[in-house]
Amino acid sequence: MQSSILEKILGILTVVSEAKKPHTFSELLTATGLNKSTLHRLLALSIQNQLLQFDAQRKAYLLGPKLFNLVSSAHRGYDIQVIALDEMIRLNKLTRENVTIGVPVGSEVVYLRVMEALHATRSVSQPGLREQFHCSASGKALTAFIPDTEIQAKLAEHEFTRYTANTITSASKFLQALDEVRVNGYASNDREEYEHYVGISAPIFNYLHEPIAVLNIWSPHQRCPLDKLRRWAKELMISTHHVTKLIGGTAPSIEDLKGHTN
Repeated sequence: MQSSILEKILGILTVVSEAKKPHTFSELLTATGLNKSTLHRLLALSIQNQLLQFDAQRKAYLLGPKLFNLVSSAHRGYDIQVIALDEMIRLNKLTRENVTIGVPVGSEVVYLRVMEALHATRSVSQPGLREQFHCSASGKALTAFIPDTEIQAKLAEHEFTRYTANTITSASKFLQALDEVRVNGYASNDREEYEHYVGISAPIFNYLHEPIAVLNIWSPHQRCPLDKLRRWAKELMISTHHVTKLIGGTAPSIEDLKGHTN
């Protein structure tokens, strides 16, 4: 059965969106396998409907404004804490520890929702609580996956306030911690803001590969030391990957974060 026009256009859009650099007509011919007349017709139709745009200077094709408007409208309409709720409940039942979701606001992480441990003690993390990024697992997880140039700008004027003996107080040590986060896929906090609390966090990404939220599991050190809490890291990342997928997001590549190009 021959492909429909819609399937062919979706194929073209996929090629354009996944290309490392904008494709010319000849490059699209090779990548799509379509004949010249069909490709001409479908490109014209896509440009007419603002699904693609033609860069006359480079003689190349780019995604059009209609696609970005559709995606932007869809993402403005969701509430991340509602979408992540099922995974928060799953982690809370699985680990029996405190589970939170936070979002970045300037140099801080703001927690939107808290699910307390099933063997509840006095809670430290409450909705609306703010933490500095340098002394929290959530802050490290959010910072590690932004481009290096943005990290440097973020650190340039940041004051590394000491809260405990374990608090990171220098940019160089913080950057080392971020390297570990990128390798592991999650961040940890070993009593760096509060004397008796440990935590692990993993990021949720949007369609622009940006970390827009974190899921965090935390516990009093006496009940669940960090080494024990880290055993749940895989389950934590399964949850954040699932939420990322639900909102159409993808994680950035390390090469993109470091600004490498082919």
